[in-house]
Amino acid sequence: MGQKSIIFSGVVCYVNNEQANIQLFQDTLKQNDVIFQGDRVHSYQFEFINNYLKISFSDGSAKPRNPNVFNVKTHEQEPNPRQADQAEPKEFFGVLDFSNSYLWLSNTQKKTMITDYFKNTFQTQQIVLKDVYDEAKFIETLKVLDAVKISAAPNLFSETNTLSKALSEEMHGAYEATLDLKYNNVVIKDNILTWIKSIFGNKNNFKKIVIAGRDEKNLGILFNNNLFSRKIEFKAEVDENEMFSPNDVFTKLISKIEEEINAEK
Repeated sequence: MGQKSIIFSGVVCYVNNEQANIQLFQDTLKQNDVIFQGDRVHSYQFEFINNYLKISFSDGSAKPRNPNVFNVKTHEQEPNPRQADQAEPKEFFGVLDFSNSYLWLSNTQKKTMITDYFKNTFQTQQIVLKDVYDEAKFIETLKVLDAVKISAAPNLFSETNTLSKALSEEMHGAYEATLDLKYNNVVIKDNILTWIKSIFGNKNNFKKIVIAGRDEKNLGILFNNNLFSRKIEFKAEVDENEMFSPNDVFTKLISKIEEEINAEK
């Protein structure tokens, strides 16, 4: 059995603007599901382990179908053995970490497959997958502001010009305060951008900074000083058809995730 490299990168999964709740997912998700959409087929497999949701999913289509294929051994062209009503799925993997709502995907271009499935499954919940950006990329990309959440000692809010001194003093000795602001389609202008830059400039004074918004395509983006855009790469076992072993992929990925968590402690 050989091995092949696989790379995971992540997005944050929000349910009603909150972290994903494992109980909600356990109560709602099927273990297996297959969805047909014309010539296309999507399949999903879900399994919970500790604080993680393991996701195996695939995407395939019967069309387009080339009537011919090349034989890599004989170097000759042959009729395509796949029938016109058969779809050959491509495999993908994901792990949702409920401790921080981070969703690791082997192909983030397929995140709409997960988003659409969750939206159809959790019909009474608002499901959003947001890309996590660093400060520079977030400032460059942000077009609409949705929410700002900051946690710090009360006096730091006035010292960083986030709140007035009088309001900070009225917190009656609280050792930590959280400013949680929600916005409705606020278009980014110079004054808001300056304010966000000042928050970033004082980031070492804040225990937590979470800023959510949207880009020019109205797609969700996120800055979270406790999360950052990163990748995990490793080699996993493949069979004779170079298909990954799901068990090996999930075991190694979760091990890598927990290494990161332990390193941050």
